[in-house]
Amino acid sequence: MITPVPRTQSGYRKFDDNHLLQLRIVRVIFNGKFTNRKIRNAAFLVLTTLKEKGREEAVIKAKEYREYLENEYTAAHKAVKILYKWMKGGFALKDRGGLLNRKEAAERLGITTEVLRNWERNNLIIVPRTGKKNERVYGEKEIMRMYIIYMLRQNNYGIAAIHSSLNLFDKGDLRGAASALNSPVEERDRTYMLACDHWLEVLKDLLADADEMMGILSR
Repeated sequence: MITPVPRTQSGYRKFDDNHLLQLRIVRVIFNGKFTNRKIRNAAFLVLTTLKEKGREEAVIKAKEYREYLENEYTAAHKAVKILYKWMKGGFALKDRGGLLNRKEAAERLGITTEVLRNWERNNLIIVPRTGKKNERVYGEKEIMRMYIIYMLRQNNYGIAAIHSSLNLFDKGDLRGAASALNSPVEERDRTYMLACDHWLEVLKDLLADADEMMGILSR
């Protein structure tokens, strides 16, 4: 993960300041909580850039990494608000203005269209079609459901568990929806909230790690 370390005539590795700098970045990355490959790869890009292009370019990548985490945090907060509305039973949808196509809907959440197709294939979300081409259109109802699916996936819930949970949720069975996610009995009413709280805490920790990374690179 770091540049090759030369050896002395006696065979001992000899680390210089550049190696130590890289090792400090490695330590920050591995001390952080693992979430998903996309976030972890963005962190490792900082290290790769440091190895191949130097400190100044690595600082730029570290700033981009932090901006990415900030966007994730903003999206998580939005999902929290949506979930609170769902759990309180006061989730009122507006009319279907401002419809999005699949690409636009995926971009709204920062996911790929293939991820969205996978959710549709697994019936996590049913999207209406319209127009001569019978194209899928995503309104507020679909976007908000996508936020919930996204949040649960970030917390490593499986497709099957989310499918079972949302089916029960749609029928008004909140306890059953929570139980379908394999939560402890005493936490059933709070499962969705716990998922959001956990994700927000993880992102807070990662943002702190990103700040530490930039501090190391700026010394």
